[in-house]
Amino acid sequence: VDNGQPIVVAVLDTGIDLTHPAFEGRLVPIADRWDFVDGDNDPTERGVFHTDASYGHGTHVSGIIALTVPDAKIMPLRILNKDGEGELWRITAGLIWAANHGADVANLSIGFPENTRILHDLLDGLDGLPNPTTFPIGTRRLAVSVASGNGGNTTEIFPAAEQRDGMLSVAASTRYDSLATFSSYHRSWVDVSAPGEEIVSALPGGRYGMWSGTSMAAPIVAGITALVKARYP
Repeated sequence: VDNGQPIVVAVLDTGIDLTHPAFEGRLVPIADRWDFVDGDNDPTERGVFHTDASYGHGTHVSGIIALTVPDAKIMPLRILNKDGEGELWRITAGLIWAANHGADVANLSIGFPENTRILHDLLDGLDGLPNPTTFPIGTRRLAVSVASGNGGNTTEIFPAAEQRDGMLSVAASTRYDSLATFSSYHRSWVDVSAPGEEIVSALPGGRYGMWSGTSMAAPIVAGITALVKARYP
């Protein structure tokens, strides 16, 4: 806990299986959840197994956080559709929502090839830096964990490569503590690595399964960040 309150980790992703046993008693109140795709407070994952490639992604990511930091509360924010696609405004709106609804840490297991100034300014604002002209959202500090991407090369992926204060860019490591072959990485913009190969976590329908990617590494770092925040408010 942080000053007597549960640590809150926001997951900006494809949504979550709200009924999965892994999340029983682990989610923030309904008023603090939001679906930026459908515009309501039901961020349930939409899709079909083996048809929609990204179906289950948000549940799996959230399950990793639940395993890493069992006492945290998870704030599910659906910003990606069943194809794993989302518009930039949803990412920024999701981060602002997280900051304004009490999140301490946010996880972004997403990436895109183009750099945009809007996230650059937003992350500065979420770190409590004065930025009244662009994002006047107060001074609440929000730590952000961002996946470095699965290109298996050094090509920059954003927002991981933006390198702002308050964020950690996360590459994936193997069970042998070496860099995963699929992980995007360059020492100039990746901060840390975490396990991302065949990670077991929750899947929709009360299931569990393995998934590999920097998407799985980032929530481990988000969870550890939450543990640090709980210990040092």
